[in-house]
Amino acid sequence: MAVPLRQKASDEPERNRNRRGALHWSAQWDSGAISAAAARAVVGGFLDRVRATGRTPVPDRVAQDAQLVVSELITNVVRHAPGACGLRLEAQPDSGLVLIGVWDTSPLPPRPRPYDGRRVGGHGLEIVRALSHALTVTDRGRGKEVTAQLQLSTEPP
Repeated sequence: MAVPLRQKASDEPERNRNRRGALHWSAQWDSGAISAAAARAVVGGFLDRVRATGRTPVPDRVAQDAQLVVSELITNVVRHAPGACGLRLEAQPDSGLVLIGVWDTSPLPPRPRPYDGRRVGGHGLEIVRALSHALTVTDRGRGKEVTAQLQLSTEPP
């Protein structure tokens, strides 16, 4: 089992002036100390907490999509980025979004490969893009963070 270097989790929502009522969870690990399976379990537990607040429903489909997204993002970090890495989760009931941020120490942004249905592997970023409402890459100075936004509702806006 991976032991986070730093972990922040609370049953109460963090409140600040920019993200009122948002729920947060974050952790940081040594290189390769997190697995995709562990990340999926973290997201599942986090979304269970979001459901327990009663403020916004989280359909099973959304939870499954979020677990697949974090699995693909963490797998890319473990394969392509040496050094520490981290996971940041945020549910924004007011905007109906869940944010999944994965950061690492590599300054190189993820590179999408040209579509090739015959290729085995290398489809993670395609999957993340297909499941996400938005996908951003942010320079952290010493590395980057890839953040996927998923809508908490399966209903069309």
